[in-house]
Amino acid sequence: MERIKVRYADEKGRSREEIFEIRSLVEMRKAFQAQGYYIISEEKEEVTLSERFQKMFKVGQGASIKELNEFTKLLRTLIKSGMPINDALDVLLEGAADTRLNRALKQVKEDISEGIALSTALSRHPDVFPEIYIKTIVAGEKSGALENILLRLSEFFVSTMTIRRKVFAAMIYPCILLMVTIVAVSYMIVAVVPEFSAFFRSVNVPLPLMTTMLLWASDFLSEWFWILVFGLIFVVSGIWSYSKSPEGRKFLDNFKLTIPIIRDLETNYAFSQFSRTLSTMIEGGIPLLDSLNVVLETLENKVLAARFSVLPELLEKGLGFGKALKKVHGAPGVMVKVIHVGEESGNLGEMLDNLADHYDEEISETTDAITALIEPILFLGIAMVVGTMVVALLYPLLTASTHLN
Repeated sequence: MERIKVRYADEKGRSREEIFEIRSLVEMRKAFQAQGYYIISEEKEEVTLSERFQKMFKVGQGASIKELNEFTKLLRTLIKSGMPINDALDVLLEGAADTRLNRALKQVKEDISEGIALSTALSRHPDVFPEIYIKTIVAGEKSGALENILLRLSEFFVSTMTIRRKVFAAMIYPCILLMVTIVAVSYMIVAVVPEFSAFFRSVNVPLPLMTTMLLWASDFLSEWFWILVFGLIFVVSGIWSYSKSPEGRKFLDNFKLTIPIIRDLETNYAFSQFSRTLSTMIEGGIPLLDSLNVVLETLENKVLAARFSVLPELLEKGLGFGKALKKVHGAPGVMVKVIHVGEESGNLGEMLDNLADHYDEEISETTDAITALIEPILFLGIAMVVGTMVVALLYPLLTASTHLN
């Protein structure tokens, strides 16, 4: 990827200047041409350290699902009241904060004022509006049911946010508890154990292996503490950066599918995402093949996305959706049956929605089970670690007092 500063103009002669990250100049030029832009100048840009940090941790990039949902709900409400899109955008942008989304909407408003369709104006900001959003809006414009399409998108965003929160809640609690445990144990080893170490050296008492190892760990951490901290930060940053690369993302996604409980969460979430997104697009009037191509791009687990990537090719060969899905490695039987029924009855969108609800319930049950199990397991682990340290420190003290008597 390289950064290019591009000065370009639209068909009305209005010029803009933006910085883009591109794979090749040829692809960029074709994309600009497809959107009706004319490139005036191109200049290579260097990536600053601050921008590298923002890219690594995705700080200030794009718009969140919550922002898109709020914008979609408000836009639908204003359109429902009979307000033209341009006036609705005026209302939404009045006094709005200077966010990535609002900056894009200002340009969208300018484009609409010049007679450009809403979907075309939105498509000029792919870093803010995902492809599912743009293609669904296109279908709404063609069918004359933009208000209903915006409602579908809002429902889709709400469902996505709800299930993400459940998965996040299931993972964040044990992580926080584990981090607190590590900090507490590290503090005891660095600050408390050295107080006992001086006493043990002053008395001629043989130390058990457990105490000797604890004292060695205390001396090691005390001497190399900051080097270990910076080393850990470096390693974590490296792993984080690698996980954002295509190879790292694939490795991480594949690794998550090998851990029993995490595997269930990951697959159910992917199947829910697949069903809900596909349902939203089909109900929006987008052809199945086009919808599938978008859905496969939006699936977060790229390993599972690769498994489903054979579907468009099978459909193009004339195979039914249900039969094509049956040939996908790892496709669950319930998904194949539900989609086959939906295909036969002509209610594929509704059946996909029901399927997504089914997987959402599976995720809820899994997250509830994780929350119920992880607390006693972690507390037992903490008790064992702390108890071992206490025994390792107190046993030599008792032995020393016996020798003194």
